[in-house]
Amino acid sequence: MIRIPSKRICEKFHLTYELKGAQKAVNALTEYYGIRRMKVILDGMRVMKGYPCDYFQGIATFTKKGLNRRNVLHELYHHVVEEMGIEMSEKKEERMANLFVREVMKKF
Repeated sequence: MIRIPSKRICEKFHLTYELKGAQKAVNALTEYYGIRRMKVILDGMRVMKGYPCDYFQGIATFTKKGLNRRNVLHELYHHVVEEMGIEMSEKKEERMANLFVREVMKKF
C-alpha cells in the first residue's frame, strides 16, 4: 500500500485545492511522493461515457460534475501506482484507491 501523507500534507492539499485549484493541489502531492506530475484536464468529451473521470498515462480527465476532491485523489492514487511501478490487479487497485481517498480526507 502507498503511504498516507501526514495531517500537515493532507491539509496543504485541501487548502491548495480550495484556493488555487486541482492542478496545484495534485502538484503538491506528487512532489511529496517524489514522482512526476499528473496532468489534470477538464474535458467531458475525453472521459468514457458513464464515468465522471478517467486516468491514462499521467493524464487525469474529468467531466464538469466529476471534478471534485474525491475523484482527484482517486485518480492521483492510480498515477502514484503507475509511477512507482507497483503491480496489482485492477480490482485491488480500485479498492486501495477508495481506501486512500477515505484516509486522506479523514485528515482534513
